[in-house]
Amino acid sequence: MKKNDRLFAIKNLILTHDIATQQELMELLKKEGFQSTQATLSRDIKELNLIKVSQLGRTTKYAFYHDVYREKSLYFRLEKSLRNYGIKVISVHFLVILLVAPTYPNIIASLIDELKLPAIAGTIASFDTCLIILNTDDDAHLLSEIFSKVIHDQSITDLEKAMSPLVQKQLM
Repeated sequence: MKKNDRLFAIKNLILTHDIATQQELMELLKKEGFQSTQATLSRDIKELNLIKVSQLGRTTKYAFYHDVYREKSLYFRLEKSLRNYGIKVISVHFLVILLVAPTYPNIIASLIDELKLPAIAGTIASFDTCLIILNTDDDAHLLSEIFSKVIHDQSITDLEKAMSPLVQKQLM
């Protein structure tokens, strides 16, 4: 069977069952007609952005990353993603190059895109890099400084407030 079919089956199983372990997921997949190795299942879990979340009674289950943090603000989710996955930030002219843990740039790029900041023209995500295209060199330098502080756990207490000049500049 095809990878896309297996991924679709995993999505359905996660949405309809409380699955705590890869072994449990593998057994449910087998019942659905999918044979999978532990290594393949691990890659699928990473690709689907599944995380383990605590439930009542101290048990855990797999959930989709975006579903867990959907109720949180986009700035909260972006800050958490930068802290968890961000490695290094480089500013070159009007570009910000964000080096990220492999397979996670798409999460950060989609959160940045959802913010719809006027100073950001767009994003491009690859395997371990998120390219952020800004309107000016100054905007890129500011965003680079902010993201660098977040990644290195420096003094950013409110990401939305820190990024507000990127909104206000363009509205004037």
